Amino acid sequence: MKLGIDIKGNTDKMEVQRTTKETTIIVCINQIKNKKLVVNTLNPFLDHMIETLAWRANLNVGVQISSKTNLGHTITEDIGITFGRALLELYKSKISNGVEGFGYAFGILDEACASAAISIEGRVNHFIEGPSFENIDGTNGYNLTSFFEGFCQGCKCTLRINFSGRDPHHSWESVFRAFGLAIRKTLEPNIWRKDTISGLKGTLE
Repeated sequence: MKLGIDIKGNTDKMEVQRTTKETTIIVCINQIKNKKLVVNTLNPFLDHMIETLAWRANLNVGVQISSKTNLGHTITEDIGITFGRALLELYKSKISNGVEGFGYAFGILDEACASAAISIEGRVNHFIEGPSFENIDGTNGYNLTSFFEGFCQGCKCTLRINFSGRDPHHSWESVFRAFGLAIRKTLEPNIWRKDTISGLKGTLE
């Protein structure tokens, strides 16, 4: 078993395999319309959330996982890291043509509302503020936070999320709706950014 990261792709699609002693995760993302991919995270609610963000992001996202642990925290964080790395590599492939590099959006579902803002510029930070739900359709709320913590590590980005709502499912789905739309804006072409990133330092390092 080879530990580490394997990357392959181009400006339209990216595949990242991340292998540790605990999990092997493959994330595929592409911008090819009607190219439906399968999401299987071993967690039905997280599957639904990733499909939600993919729909809002205008991305096809596929997730495959082989795990030697049943720890939800480890699994969701590792998926987040791998997804973040795939998005980072897709973003990097577009820099030579000019790509926005940051985005923000709102998401709503009935009584719930969320905002999400992303900036990919090599600064790894996350800020998540909202109600604390212990159980969301069988998923621990902290594990969903772990997904975003991992995403920021993999994507080398800063992420801020604020959300509210009474229903745990609605609240977190509004988060993933906002997150997906923020991703869509982050990947939009921008000729002003040709050969550089959105931050003034001009490098992700």
